[in-house]
Amino acid sequence: MSLAPAFQHRNLPQQVADHIVLLIAAGDYQPGDRLFEKDICERLNVSRIPVREAFRLLQAQGVIRGEPNRGSYITDFGSEETAEMMEMRVVVERIALRHLVKRIRSNPQVLDLLRARIEEMHKAIRNADRLDYCRADLAFHTTLIEQSESPILKPIWESLSRGILVFLMQERRLESTYEVSIADHERLVALLAARDAAGLEKEIERHIVSYLPGKTATAKAAEGKRRSAG
Repeated sequence: MSLAPAFQHRNLPQQVADHIVLLIAAGDYQPGDRLFEKDICERLNVSRIPVREAFRLLQAQGVIRGEPNRGSYITDFGSEETAEMMEMRVVVERIALRHLVKRIRSNPQVLDLLRARIEEMHKAIRNADRLDYCRADLAFHTTLIEQSESPILKPIWESLSRGILVFLMQERRLESTYEVSIADHERLVALLAARDAAGLEKEIERHIVSYLPGKTATAKAAEGKRRSAG
């Protein structure tokens, strides 16, 4: 399955880059590990050319780093890099939601697409599959971007999505907050159905920022309870 299935016509280097990110997200590679072209070629049965292109793409997106005369290594996202990535997410998703608020009356099936992504999250929880959960989480937000029909937002999201998946997997590895996360996504759908632009602006930022490093599982659970009570 593609990392971002809503985006079609992905070339071979893009597919290789997606697969490398899935290997990182699944824990086959750890932050700081060196990536070898030969290893990736053998895993995927492809030549070195698309692998090199994938490495360059992932370097440009910050997922791996290249060191002269030493090779390519998995990036260990620090708090500063992660915060910058999340800040960019907030901006991109806010704009997407503004577009969707305008479109939702004539295109209500968008809500069904988003609910289907949430059901995929529930299924992943039932199967105790952390990677599938994170991919469904990412797919929810990818759907927001694609359904906004903004040609500007799509490539920006594409450049962020691989790093976001790695971050989601690292965060889920540390803390179990699935129920709170699903409640967040359901609230976003409810606000979108109500065409509550102001509520969406606040909620998408809170949802994204709440998963930055330093937020404990207890604090997140407390947030969930407060929202439910409200």
